[in-house]
Amino acid sequence: MSSRLRWLAVASSTALLVAGLASVADASGGAQFTLTPTFGQLGSTLTLSGADFTGETGATINSVASDNFKVIDSGQKATLVVPAGATSGPVVVTGAHTLNGPDFTLQQKAAGTASLSTSRLTYTQPLVVTGTLTVASTGHPVAGQPAVLQHRAAGGTSWHHAKGTTTQTTGRLGRATWEVTPSANGSYRVVFLRTPTYTKVTTGAHSYKVQPLLGLRRIHTVPVLSQSEISGRIRPHIDGTVYLQRFINGGWHRAGTSSVVDGRYAFTVSPSTLGSLSYRVVWRYDGLHAAAKTSPLHLEVVNRDLSIGDSGPDVRTLQKRLHKLHYYVGSRSTYYGDDILHAVTAFEKVQGFTPNGEVTMQVWKRLDHPKRVHLRHPTAGTYEVEVNIGKQVLLMAHDGKITSILDTSTAGGYLYTNSEGGTSRAITPTGHFSIQYKLTGTRVSKLGTLYYPSYFTTTGYAIHGEGNGNDGGEVPPYPNSHGCVRITDDAVLHFFSSPYLAVGTSVWIYH
Repeated sequence: MSSRLRWLAVASSTALLVAGLASVADASGGAQFTLTPTFGQLGSTLTLSGADFTGETGATINSVASDNFKVIDSGQKATLVVPAGATSGPVVVTGAHTLNGPDFTLQQKAAGTASLSTSRLTYTQPLVVTGTLTVASTGHPVAGQPAVLQHRAAGGTSWHHAKGTTTQTTGRLGRATWEVTPSANGSYRVVFLRTPTYTKVTTGAHSYKVQPLLGLRRIHTVPVLSQSEISGRIRPHIDGTVYLQRFINGGWHRAGTSSVVDGRYAFTVSPSTLGSLSYRVVWRYDGLHAAAKTSPLHLEVVNRDLSIGDSGPDVRTLQKRLHKLHYYVGSRSTYYGDDILHAVTAFEKVQGFTPNGEVTMQVWKRLDHPKRVHLRHPTAGTYEVEVNIGKQVLLMAHDGKITSILDTSTAGGYLYTNSEGGTSRAITPTGHFSIQYKLTGTRVSKLGTLYYPSYFTTTGYAIHGEGNGNDGGEVPPYPNSHGCVRITDDAVLHFFSSPYLAVGTSVWIYH
């Protein structure tokens, strides 16, 4: 063989060996170029880089050829359009060489919806927004996809990430939920973010309205022809105007206008007629908040002081108010009798007024905004009695809450001649006791005359009335007993068989 033929044979063998080595390298799975992006939809344009594409003429995605393959940037890059019929798989460039690239993922089209738990809510009421993502072609739920909540203010044009919310991931039913507390009207929508598997989806907008929360300072009685204030506050703190309406002749009519300052408003009324009046406060729709109104405020217009022996509807109004404050008032009545007298006296004691049992305008006004008396030893699940010697009232309670407040008279601290002819000091023992035993009728003891006594010691101290059940019993508005806890005969008879005075019931007595 000539030297030239031997050289051609060696060159040919070398070329075949190099080609074989190249094939082995390609078969190893290493991509020879990069792909941007690595996922997309049919018709998306992909950019290929990281190799020399000079002389390449075509490309396939999972063996489906693209009709739009182009070499650009002097062969340093190429582009292709994802062809119809393409599926997820490797990208291969063909032509002068065969170049293997990374896999391409064909995104599925998704469909999304959103819903609100309500379209109208009161401020501070939570609103639940739910977004649901499904496969567009099948309707099957899509799990594991990220979603964000967007908000648009009423009258606004821009969407923003909803304040205080985080990105959620759809669950097995394709749902993502958020709980929000909006303070003004607006709209929400859900955006399901793009992933390699699914397309981005933005749902339609859903609007809602927020009703502001109108509060009203409660009053119950006002003096005739005198100026009285009806006031309250609005939440959230918004500027604007509220309207006072009065119920007249079967309908609501405007009775005043007030500007809201720092979330507060006030109206002045001067009723000229006696009896019951009803008012309410109204906020009108302003584009940013829905309309709102308070519950009716019922007022009793009064024009006189009351004392024992009086009668009329204002006495019944007085009795209802005292009953609502848990003062023992006896049976329903329009007559100012002994039970109401002692209820008023107990109320005056708690308020720090002179306890004379007379209802002046000072008492009427305090009935609207009273001082409260509190239990010192509230106990859940039981009945109990507390005697507050300092205020001279007896408190009956159940489950740690006051149910009745009674006028009482305890020991006067004076010296008296006892049943044995000696001298004793009138003192009511203090501490924790319990009802030991009970007797019916009138009992005479070393501590005096006891009507239906419930003894809380074994030495004769009791909660009792004083009398024969006909004259009401003497309960002065000051400490005056020999040491027992004195209440009216009517109150004794009312509570004697109740759990409050049952044997074993706790009795706490303190200054």
